[in-house]
Amino acid sequence: MAALLHLTLDAPWRATAGTLRVRGVDRVREAVRIRLRDTVGTVGLGEALPLPGYSLDDAVAAERALAALAARVAGVGITVPDTLPDAAGSVASSAARLEAALASHAGLLDAAPSARFALECALVDLLARREGRSAAQWLAGERALQRVPVSVLLPDNDLTAIAAAREAVVRGHTVLKLKIARADRAPGEEDALLASLRAAADGACAGNRGPVLLRLDANGALDPVAAPSRLAALVRHGVELVEEPLAGAALLAMPALPLPWAADESLADPSFADALFALPHGRRPVALVLKPAQLGLARCLILADAAAARGLGLIVTHSFDGDIGHAAACALACALPLPPWPCGLAPHPGLRRPPPAQPWLPVPASPGLGVEDEVGAG
Repeated sequence: MAALLHLTLDAPWRATAGTLRVRGVDRVREAVRIRLRDTVGTVGLGEALPLPGYSLDDAVAAERALAALAARVAGVGITVPDTLPDAAGSVASSAARLEAALASHAGLLDAAPSARFALECALVDLLARREGRSAAQWLAGERALQRVPVSVLLPDNDLTAIAAAREAVVRGHTVLKLKIARADRAPGEEDALLASLRAAADGACAGNRGPVLLRLDANGALDPVAAPSRLAALVRHGVELVEEPLAGAALLAMPALPLPWAADESLADPSFADALFALPHGRRPVALVLKPAQLGLARCLILADAAAARGLGLIVTHSFDGDIGHAAACALACALPLPPWPCGLAPHPGLRRPPPAQPWLPVPASPGLGVEDEVGAG
């Protein structure tokens, strides 16, 4: 029988986390931060930082869930198996250990995904520190860490986007991501912007390396009837793929598209994700976009294994997370079962201590998530 760890969960802190402008809207954010402790003083850090307008919960719901959990486990602790054998008698995966630790608290956490992510981060941070490993190594288990290329999300402002594209290519990035199908940009304006981005990227590359690709993100906003013709018109711009072209059930009914596509928001529903996997080869996604702040670390690992078994690509992106969540997303990308496609993990304005902008993630070396213990700071 596996030894059990009993971890103390401190009461959560809620703190202001600044304003972030996303898709032309200023979004005021609040963070909910937590500490987990073991009996010998090891500390694991977690943070819930829902993004208004995108996240399925908010800071109030996250704080309520984490406070209720802290009260429930007071004097008892969160029970975590120190090791967990699988059915074959080997050590179980990191996803299985996280699932085992949180299974009895699902009723509190299922309605607050950002709270669950905060707790997963704290667990991984603490357990990795106990073992003297980085969070990436802990998540990977027996697998070797992957080398992770980084894509760049271009700014909302079109002129700024062109300059940012040029700078990113000069730094060595090979994939640039642009939000498309925006209500404030007509198709003709979008076409002109994409042509300018292509020219800027090609000029900055100057033939010194392979082509720079554009990754388009529709956030499900394309019209189902017009989507095939619209995407056919965008092929000429050197597009790698389009993320979440349609919303909801339309993804299951759409024909084969002129551009490859990746599943993103649709992965939030496990049964819908299974339906996407079951699509015929020419109509299913070529890759999954894993957002741990939305899906959780354990579920991202489970989806990654399922995608790898089906020959699908993997992309990890942040959700404009704070420093802890961003570190966890980077750790996940390094721990995947196969080399990922360029991941959306470049520094963003919402980070208190952003790492240097570079085309590849550095190999994780610090114990745990490598974030200093400033959980209580506002």
